[in-house]
Amino acid sequence: MKKALDDYYEVWDKDFAGNISLEQVAMVASKLQKDSKKTIAVPDGDKKKVGKEEMVQLMLSSIPEEIAKMKPEEAAAKIRETTAEVKSILTKMFGRRNHLIAIEKKVQAAWAKEGCNVSSPEDAKKEKFFCTFPYPYMNGKLHLGHAFTLCKAEFAARFQRINGKQVLFPFGFHCTGMPIAACAEKLAKEMAMYGNPPKFPSNEPEPQAKKEEKKKVKDDAKGGKGGKGGKGKKGKGKAAKKKSKKKYQWEILEEMGVPSNIVHKFADPLFWLDYFPPIAIDDLKELGVMVDWRRSFITTDANPYYDAFVRWQFAKLRAAEKVELAKRMCVFSPSNGQPCADHDRAEGEGVGPQEYTLIKIKVCKPYPEALTKALGSAGESEVFLAAATLRPETMYGQTNCWLLPTGDYSLVKMDSGDIFVCSARSALNMSFQELSGVPKKPVIIGSVKGADLLGMAIAAPLCKYEKVYTMPLLTISMGKGTGVVTSVPSDAPADYAAWMDMKKDAAMRKKYGITEEMVAFDVVPIIDTPLEGAGEADRKLPAPYLCKKMKIKSQKAVDKLEEAKKICYKISNAKGTMLVGAGKGLPVMEAKEVVKKMMIDKGQAVTYYEPQEKVVARAGNEECVCALTEQWFLKYGENVWQKKVADHIEGTLDCYSNKAKDLFRFTIGWLRQWACSRTAGLGTRLPWDTQYLIESLSDSTIYMAYYTIAHFFQGGTLDGGEFKQDSNRIQPEDLTEAVFDYVFASPKASVPLPDSKIPAETLQKMRKEFLYWYPLDLRVSGKDLIRNHLTMSLYNHAAIWDQDSSMWPQSFFTNGHVQLNNEKMSKSTGNFMTLEQAVRAFGSDACRLALAEAGDGLEDSNFTEDTADRAILKLTTLEDWVKEQIQMEKKLRSGPMDSFFDRSFDNEINAIVHLTYSAYSEMRFRDVVVHAFYGMLSARDWYREYVSKGMHVDLVKKFVKVVTIILAPICPHFCENLWTTISAFVGTSGRVVTASWPDVPGPDKALTAQTEYLRRASSSARSTLAKQKKKLKGKTPNVLKLDVSTVFPEWKKFVMTALKTSHKETGELLDNKSLATELRKNPELCKNKKMSKLAMSYAAMLKNEFKSRGAGALESEILFDEVALLEESKEYLMKGTSFNRVDIGNADNDPKSNAEPGKPAISFLCEE
Repeated sequence: MKKALDDYYEVWDKDFAGNISLEQVAMVASKLQKDSKKTIAVPDGDKKKVGKEEMVQLMLSSIPEEIAKMKPEEAAAKIRETTAEVKSILTKMFGRRNHLIAIEKKVQAAWAKEGCNVSSPEDAKKEKFFCTFPYPYMNGKLHLGHAFTLCKAEFAARFQRINGKQVLFPFGFHCTGMPIAACAEKLAKEMAMYGNPPKFPSNEPEPQAKKEEKKKVKDDAKGGKGGKGGKGKKGKGKAAKKKSKKKYQWEILEEMGVPSNIVHKFADPLFWLDYFPPIAIDDLKELGVMVDWRRSFITTDANPYYDAFVRWQFAKLRAAEKVELAKRMCVFSPSNGQPCADHDRAEGEGVGPQEYTLIKIKVCKPYPEALTKALGSAGESEVFLAAATLRPETMYGQTNCWLLPTGDYSLVKMDSGDIFVCSARSALNMSFQELSGVPKKPVIIGSVKGADLLGMAIAAPLCKYEKVYTMPLLTISMGKGTGVVTSVPSDAPADYAAWMDMKKDAAMRKKYGITEEMVAFDVVPIIDTPLEGAGEADRKLPAPYLCKKMKIKSQKAVDKLEEAKKICYKISNAKGTMLVGAGKGLPVMEAKEVVKKMMIDKGQAVTYYEPQEKVVARAGNEECVCALTEQWFLKYGENVWQKKVADHIEGTLDCYSNKAKDLFRFTIGWLRQWACSRTAGLGTRLPWDTQYLIESLSDSTIYMAYYTIAHFFQGGTLDGGEFKQDSNRIQPEDLTEAVFDYVFASPKASVPLPDSKIPAETLQKMRKEFLYWYPLDLRVSGKDLIRNHLTMSLYNHAAIWDQDSSMWPQSFFTNGHVQLNNEKMSKSTGNFMTLEQAVRAFGSDACRLALAEAGDGLEDSNFTEDTADRAILKLTTLEDWVKEQIQMEKKLRSGPMDSFFDRSFDNEINAIVHLTYSAYSEMRFRDVVVHAFYGMLSARDWYREYVSKGMHVDLVKKFVKVVTIILAPICPHFCENLWTTISAFVGTSGRVVTASWPDVPGPDKALTAQTEYLRRASSSARSTLAKQKKKLKGKTPNVLKLDVSTVFPEWKKFVMTALKTSHKETGELLDNKSLATELRKNPELCKNKKMSKLAMSYAAMLKNEFKSRGAGALESEILFDEVALLEESKEYLMKGTSFNRVDIGNADNDPKSNAEPGKPAISFLCEE
């Protein structure tokens, strides 16, 4: 039987050009079982190319017993007979795709042979275009998300080349940082523990981290509270979104497609650098990107050439005093012993340190028994509850302090000698902030349960009352803040609700040992908060006022309390005034700093930090802390440097949308000192302090300049290859600072040739390349890089080329994430697709077209497999039609192009060319597809359907030539092949990818209006007929009557003019209120209420039409003779209908007619 299946596979594989997928095999297996209702399970990797053994094993389990008993020859014949129907279906499904894939492979081979993608400044006077995509990180294969964004650069590059520019689109690969090193270390530990190959245990207890995550989810659902800061921004990083279902690193690599027999090699981090980049290049080549691969490289000191470039960059930054050694607070990975930057995180991307004021709330003696016991020999020490708050100015309003009854509280000896009561997690943070002990080892002398500290007397600093008490609060999260929470019911709605619950609920008080005297305190007014609708007394007690106004009756109203908090804090911070204390009379934001400083100076508080939200390091998968570290920082945010960048963003940088520019403005506002050094991982050493590596975002800011000269020494190898001292190649050590200073000097600088082993001629060529290609014209990226990489790139360009802003990047295009089939891409859910899988499933051009159609801009886009499948059908159908036209060229109409439909089709082609050009120029690639593909096909179909004497040969040729050129940046392989096909037909030569953009006149507005008018008239006639079927009582009308009016009533002109003027002056149409005001200016409408209502209804209709027709809907003058056009187009109006006659009438003198210019009145006649 296996022999029979082997034979079947050989025939089948040949028929499908080696592209058999598991999906196809499952269809065959289902057919063999003769059970069309049963679905055969398809293994993970749907649509992945499948080998013979996989196919045979799946099918063997599906062979009916009667076939299994046959001889191999008979069995093979029976299988072919049984699955013939399936094969026919598969041929229809996959034959067209395989045809496109065959074209793509042929075209790619031709491009490679001819060096089509090699970029060099052959003509220095020719305009250039230089674009890049941030080099992807090489800890795995490229996926659809990468393809979605990099295709924006690819489309732009090909469009600019068709516009006659010399284009450079290079591509590198990022390996710097912790992720690769961390994964390699994890794999090494697995092999040490479980062997090579490993034998993993089948069942293990749930990891503690997972349990804590589940608890966190529950706490969040309850409205967990861990500090006065409330909720901050969420920071799930990309890595968390792509988390694999596999638990072990060995399994994750196997899931990526790494052969089991080489997985062990990935314990060496350098092996990752050898393995994944070449795979990425192969995948990108299959996608058909026009990259000059001579310039490709990997980062880190594994590539000594790029290593030299980064060292030069940092030497320049230090010379410009942009780098400093300092102690700063940063997000820190305890196990790695170094700061954890965005790209080193599995969770918490974009999260920074949050500063708190740690309030020292003194515990009154005698201490509770449990506390005394936990203190042991330190029983006589002063003890403080340590409460983290973002609002120190509100401490004047304390009435109690909240603790979590089930919480485990540590007793931490501080370096000051005090003993703090707080969570173990916050104690760990303190150890990294020179507050207690040494990093990783806070001095913990004991622990106590929160329940044992309830009802404890405390002396709260700045509190009106000499003594208040600790109370239970069940929503406190021990994973946020210190687990100790101050209570200010005057200004915190949640505190007020919980405080009132405690006052009213005697049973709860009894449960936790709280007496009535402990809750006898009044709420203290401390801030005048001008809430909307609040009286003088309520302004002084905003939390009680909001709870009453919003009908919040208990602390269980979590959502309402969160809303109330946002309102209260927003108004208080923006408009509040202190009523008491050191900041009395000051605005809240000023008082905050005054009170904080006073408390710290008096020893009543200390400064404390922790990450804004949970941050998890890739390496070790551990939660990060905030640490005060001495290391090297880039001085982002320095006034002069910041202003230069801000001015460039405002004056020069094209961001393609106001929203994107606003994000850059926001980032410039908060981005400050950036820790640029690390002690572990992969990368380049700081040239003046080699104990440190340069972190992964800091070595990736001006490498666009490196691309311009990389081909001089990379030698076609990613790491530079072998180096021999007797070689004619440039040696890494020859790339001195003087060499880079010369090559990368601005065009305004006069720089002498350096003393170098590199020949002067070579140095001059390198400088010529740099000066030709720079500055960078376009960088395409995901929007998440605005907050770090892209803004840092601007900063670094402004530092290296500080005297010449013309060398700084000219434009950044950013887009949102891409979904797959309307769902978030995620490995954990299985809704994930690598670039390799996408191209093999649909072919390159169908995949590219679907990526273009997925969307643009900052909002998330959507790649659908249905779109890609539809693209396959439409592309191949277009090719078939073109070949058909070539064969019947002599049968196509020639001579004068004198019909309306000839003129209209020609005009539509011209209009689409200009619309497509604008869409390409503005990076609106979905619109490119709408115009260049669907729009062209739709225009052709309309022309083909309604032109009475057949299509004109010259217009067919123009259509074919134009669509091939303007679609080429999106579907280059298909268009290249089509270009060759039509060469004799339309007189083309060379390559379409280097052809010139069609030079056509702008669209004739009158002709465009006529075409739209006819389509509307035809559509209206058909829809009106459908609505009147009941009135016709079964009769079929055979006469279409169109009554034309040449004048608008004055009141309609008035409405149109009002809307048109509004749109011209403000860009918006008048709203109903403004329109009503405008209508009252018209005497006729002002006096006649019925007419005024008609005018409002008419305006509503015009507004609706404006959405589809644009400004044309507001034109009161018609640019053509309606009657003449309708007379010429009667055959068109009758086609496909029951009409055998069209009558054209005049309605100018008919007051009952609803006809108006551009909208004939429609009626029908039934004649015998």
